[in-house]
Amino acid sequence: MSDKLNVLRELAIPFPVTVSFRRQARAYALQYFTQDAQQRTYLNTLAVLIADAYFRMLGFKTNLAKPERWNAAHRLWNEANELELAGLGNLECRIIATGQQSVILPPESLSNAFSNPFGVRIGYLFVEIASSEKVATLVGFLPAFHPETTDAEVAIADLQSMDDLIDYLTLTQEFAEKKITYLRNWLNNVYEADWELSMRDLKTATCKKKLQLARQVFEMQLSVSQSNNELIFVRVNVKSESGSLPGGMQVSVPDESDIYTETVNETANLISIPLELSSGEEFWVELRIGEALIREYFIA
Repeated sequence: MSDKLNVLRELAIPFPVTVSFRRQARAYALQYFTQDAQQRTYLNTLAVLIADAYFRMLGFKTNLAKPERWNAAHRLWNEANELELAGLGNLECRIIATGQQSVILPPESLSNAFSNPFGVRIGYLFVEIASSEKVATLVGFLPAFHPETTDAEVAIADLQSMDDLIDYLTLTQEFAEKKITYLRNWLNNVYEADWELSMRDLKTATCKKKLQLARQVFEMQLSVSQSNNELIFVRVNVKSESGSLPGGMQVSVPDESDIYTETVNETANLISIPLELSSGEEFWVELRIGEALIREYFIA
């Protein structure tokens, strides 16, 4: 077993499969006509019920009460495997078998992050159910906008951990409560009132904004461009109105499951951080001086 897979397994969450879960999943699955569809729906529904109980235990609000959620005819061809997290979107729950080495995400799943009639997909949760059907394991996840989801087949070892999932949902929740700047708008010549256009050419839009932190004024500037393969390229520049940046100042951005930070250790006039993002990916830029901080929130 690889080191990455070992870490993933150590952070996986075992969860009991109750009699009530099995009874509810079986009753719902019987709405489908073929045996294959019934078994697939049964396992998918178990995964959703387990995930629902787990996230409610952590304090997240979920919504399984919609009548259409449990009406097979209303759902048409949907797989019945999504869990709605209130205010955030849907986690698509996918079953994996014990010892499975990779997962396959159907092409329509990869290209359809926004068009699910039951809400925006925010990621994929992978659940393993023991043959006894009495214990399940929440193994890991992939966010909807992640490099690994550009191909249909994903190695289990490349999944992100359940700890990463909680961090991801916490960040998504944070975004839901904050003012967000949509960078794609800049490429379409649409600019928010608090961002000033400073440069524009055929491929790149650059806007700037003044921010106050620790009684000082800073200028944050973002340059945005897009390649032909849907990647969004962003360069974040931060400078001070007074000239040099204060020693110890930090500028941070999320970097996959970690945080990348640039710190002013010597005299510097500028901090510059390049980013390569998927279209629709969320990120933030944080300026910090001691205990004082400010964050700006963006969607590529």
